[in-house]
Amino acid sequence: MCSQNEILMFIQNFLQSTGWSNFEPPSTALSFKLYDTAVGKKEAQVYFSTGDELSWVLSGLYESQGRNILSTASVLIPKDCSIANLIERCSLFLNDVESRISQSYAVRLL
Repeated sequence: MCSQNEILMFIQNFLQSTGWSNFEPPSTALSFKLYDTAVGKKEAQVYFSTGDELSWVLSGLYESQGRNILSTASVLIPKDCSIANLIERCSLFLNDVESRISQSYAVRLL
């Protein structure tokens, strides 16, 4: 399909189009988004890792009550996936992230 750098740029552009901000320059953490909570603004982060020889991994970080509530929110991206499949996987990942964050304790207190 595309090179790893092209995939990274595509994912960053996709995330940015949905309200996320990009880290400059990108590292393992690609993007972040600030959320209003009862204790002030809290940051969520999206990470990209190489996974294995067949796939890359998108994962997240958002601390709530002392733990990463996105620790199990990840998606595998096959290295040979189509653009349509990449969009679908990124969308599913973001829907899961938004759902988990909206159910976090500090967000529910608002």
